[in-house]
Amino acid sequence: MHAAAVVTLTIGLLGTVALPEFLTVLMFFFLSVVLAVAPPNVVFSGFFSGALWLVFGGLIIGVAIDETGLGKRIAGTLVRLFAGSYAAMIFGTVWGMTLLSFLMPSSVGRIVIMLPIVLALAERLGFERGSRGRAGLALAVGTGSLIPTFAILPASVPNVAMAGAAEAIHGLRFSYSEYLVLHFPVIGLVSLLALPVFLLLLFPARTIPVAGTEKRTRLSAGEGRLIMFLVTALALWATDSIHGVAPAWISLGAGIICVMPGVGVIAPGNMMQKLNFGPILFLAGVIGMGAVVTHTGLGRLVGGALLEVMPLQGSGLQRFASLVGLGVGMGVVTTLPGQPAIMTALAETLAQGTGWPLLTVVMAQVPSWALMMFPYQAPPMVVTMAISRLPVSQFLRILLPFALFGWAVMVPLQYLWWRYLGYIPAAG
Repeated sequence: MHAAAVVTLTIGLLGTVALPEFLTVLMFFFLSVVLAVAPPNVVFSGFFSGALWLVFGGLIIGVAIDETGLGKRIAGTLVRLFAGSYAAMIFGTVWGMTLLSFLMPSSVGRIVIMLPIVLALAERLGFERGSRGRAGLALAVGTGSLIPTFAILPASVPNVAMAGAAEAIHGLRFSYSEYLVLHFPVIGLVSLLALPVFLLLLFPARTIPVAGTEKRTRLSAGEGRLIMFLVTALALWATDSIHGVAPAWISLGAGIICVMPGVGVIAPGNMMQKLNFGPILFLAGVIGMGAVVTHTGLGRLVGGALLEVMPLQGSGLQRFASLVGLGVGMGVVTTLPGQPAIMTALAETLAQGTGWPLLTVVMAQVPSWALMMFPYQAPPMVVTMAISRLPVSQFLRILLPFALFGWAVMVPLQYLWWRYLGYIPAAG
């Protein structure tokens, strides 16, 4: 009950932004330790997470991109490429981030590399801080790096966590191509088409023409070194399955080199002044909350309570929607990194209740990830918030309508697609 009280308070404050995010997280740490809801190594497990150090290194890289002027240079090139069209920028950003996910497995890594460049692009187009155009472009990076990539097995943390849990608990294994065929035609393609449209409707803007012709200058020494660092980091990220070095440590190493005297591109003093440590606390708290929910058994308790009210004996579409709804409800409490372990553990019970194959029930949690409603649920959204400094209200403005769209369009389409493939029995 103590754990439930602390988690409910934390989720309520994060969802309503009644307090600054970093203060809410500090309260979570304090109450969790004082009330002994979990051991300190569980409460503070976010600081041991690779995701946090991936973000930390990425924030340093973002400062370097801004300090050297490389972001503005690339932004100028993109403006010329897209002829300054805001709509083309939104579509190109969402599609580009998804395409990059086939090459670079870490969604957080994609964001920390590309978001500073896109923010420089927004400035180049005349979108100041607080403008709808800047928010639209930043959210195109965050959502484009996350929602469509739930359909690509190695491209997002929940995907990999579910695959590992399914093999460990049930002995299920599924290939890259099988996962892609199951999910990409709906989650991938539909979100690639719908996300840019939602962003253009909810964050309408017009670019401001830049007077005159911008004089092109040669790359500075700092820009040249930074490009070399980024290309090396991208190559290491894309080949992590070969060399075995996790993306987090590649990011941290790149950040260290960027600040290293004599080699780096920014002075250590400038980095400390410009780096905002609030998002690091926020991410550590979100990860720690998921760990507390799992450790205390609160996740299983919530899952059991939801199972009792889920209609698992109705029509086929009703059963499928119930499975997705269970995943959505669990994701609000456990956050997406922690949800797959609990949902996968419950899969055998759910399979018995629905009468469907175990693999189908395990896979049914994937559509629920695309229906997330709050930015704290997914570390990539937290990172987008940290770098762009957008308020939570801007994230809710896109996530809530898109979740409703997902329920109305994507869930029925996913059900029909799986029936066509034979993963859902014709009688169900």
